[in-house]
Amino acid sequence: MKEINTGDLAYIPRDVTLVSIDRNGFVYKTTMTDKPILALVTKIDESKGYEVVYNGSQWYVNKRSIYPVNSNEYKEHKDASNFNGNT
Repeated sequence: MKEINTGDLAYIPRDVTLVSIDRNGFVYKTTMTDKPILALVTKIDESKGYEVVYNGSQWYVNKRSIYPVNSNEYKEHKDASNFNGNT
């Protein structure tokens, strides 16, 4: 499987919990994806997982719940605007 790096787009399935962590390292907010999403990876933390941008905010996602996006498959998708569930 392709490695996910900072700056990559990543696929996060439906029903994945995302957490927001405060400056002291405590979880202060959670959300769950209601549909599959593409998210920009902004940071990789060995203990917290991947930091991603979702709905304009920074969130952490567990490393087992995020998958690399093959850019060639994304480019070849017939309706890339609908790839993220947008209409």
